[in-house]
Amino acid sequence: MTHPISKRLDSFWVSARAAVLAVVILGVSNTAAADQLEDAAAALQRMDYATATALWQPLAQQGNSRAEIGMGKIYDSGLGVPKDPAQATVWFQKAANQGDAEGECLLGGRYVQGYGGLRHDVSQGLALMEKAADHGNANCAQQIGELYRNGLFGAPKNLVRAAAWHRRGAEMGDTLAEGRLGTDYQFGIGVQQNSSQAAYWYRKEVEQMRKDAEQGNVAAQLNLGESYETASSGLPRDKAAALYWCGKAARQKSPIKTFAEQCVALAK
Repeated sequence: MTHPISKRLDSFWVSARAAVLAVVILGVSNTAAADQLEDAAAALQRMDYATATALWQPLAQQGNSRAEIGMGKIYDSGLGVPKDPAQATVWFQKAANQGDAEGECLLGGRYVQGYGGLRHDVSQGLALMEKAADHGNANCAQQIGELYRNGLFGAPKNLVRAAAWHRRGAEMGDTLAEGRLGTDYQFGIGVQQNSSQAAYWYRKEVEQMRKDAEQGNVAAQLNLGESYETASSGLPRDKAAALYWCGKAARQKSPIKTFAEQCVALAK
């Protein structure tokens, strides 16, 4: 006869093994999903929209917020499917409901613009975008800064507030925000003019752009090339460097290939 304690121990080990197995299976599943998301993003960059959609769609239907955003972008721009901004909003809303910072930012931007089937509501939009920044979306902080800097879509123009949001995005590591804050300090827009601070933030922007460009990021390659061509972001005008970086961007198959080719033509 089996002792009651032995039975309880057997039951414990069965439960323990089941728990470990569940963790292993979940880990494998999460890894597979992460690989699928990475493959989808790569497919989007090389303009293989059918593959990107095929990879994102099943994950989005399972409630993966990153895939939901991917599907939203597919419908928002009509990439291999009929353009449907309202359907894009549905996917962005799903992601935002899960606390996804990019989803919150995208949804907030649509309220600000009154786009994609949403009413024009600047207050609601800014609240969502600020929430996204609170959740770690540095680029959304930069976008808020642009809304205040230019008084876009009915947002109140406030240069001091704009510079503050540029600083927040820059301190979180957003390349565009670093450049914008450099411009704010260079020209005294919303802050006291300070050439050393301008140089500091331009240097941070260029360092990050160069790092991303060297890793093959086509947008960073184009931005760096244009910065050399126009002598912006604290860089001297250097047509050879502009041609080099714009040329690298132009040789990649991407949605911005035409802009890269135009940059090459200017740099020659």
